[in-house]
Amino acid sequence: MKSFQIVLALITFLFSLSSTQANDLEVALSSETAEFMFRSDSSVIGWGGADLAAGLFFNDDDDIVWQFSLLQARQASESSPLTFGIGLRGYAGRLDLPGENILALGVGGEVRYTIPGVMPTAFYLQAHYAPKITSFSDTESLSDVLIRYQIEILPQTMAFAGVRLLEVDTKASNNYDLDDDRLHVGIRFTF
Repeated sequence: MKSFQIVLALITFLFSLSSTQANDLEVALSSETAEFMFRSDSSVIGWGGADLAAGLFFNDDDDIVWQFSLLQARQASESSPLTFGIGLRGYAGRLDLPGENILALGVGGEVRYTIPGVMPTAFYLQAHYAPKITSFSDTESLSDVLIRYQIEILPQTMAFAGVRLLEVDTKASNNYDLDDDRLHVGIRFTF
């Protein structure tokens, strides 16, 4: 019940942001995990041209991770379907380990191949890594890798499927896996 209240508070906050630019709400679910992500243009913080995202990830082991990211990427075109992006992602949360918390800042990027058409599709890989120098609290390091396939099923609505590998090394546990490493599916709404 507590996780539901957190998600509801997050969604209420995100909808209260300015609606002068396109915003995305993304929901990704697997058998043991859920992630809610809100994306907007970075002009919300006074610096336009990048994707700004805030989200909540949790699993059935009661691990909770808040994520905040900024990603600068070029838009795909017919002549350049392969695009690259680079950015930062912050992680803050708690693990279902006695007294273990996550606080890390990762650097990473994205490689995306877009197939244009009546129903545009894309394959992409995102990866972020937080080494010991940018990991705080109980966190020693963090790695986050996401592989997805997405397709536009309706205007302003994307469906996707993929796999996420989210691991954290803490003072008490090495290679603590937050994701179930299984297929997740989801949908992204643009409004």
